[in-house]
Amino acid sequence: MWDIWQEMRLNENRQRQDSVERDVRKSDGELAELQRQVDKIALVNQALYELLRARTGITDEDLRRKIREVDMRDGSEDGDIKAPPLKCPKCGGAVTVGALFCQTCGATVAPKYPYEQ
Repeated sequence: MWDIWQEMRLNENRQRQDSVERDVRKSDGELAELQRQVDKIALVNQALYELLRARTGITDEDLRRKIREVDMRDGSEDGDIKAPPLKCPKCGGAVTVGALFCQTCGATVAPKYPYEQ
């Protein structure tokens, strides 16, 4: 009887291990996809900056100053930008960041940043 119980426990643990290994493989794939997206964003940003620099004469120092200015908008120089909660222009209710419509009254809400359209 003890042997049967032990065998059942071993099988359960093997199944858990298989499940964890599948989850890890899935997470690895998702992480790789996120890295590809970050790399693409970095490439596009670099190309845009080079175009802007060539056409306007903006300097690297100008860019650094603007990055710091934008970073400080949320009150913290931490390399991260946090959009403040939006207020509905119609009812004044809180609107979830990224939402296109007010959850309270249904009014259309303009995106906080131009790239959020």
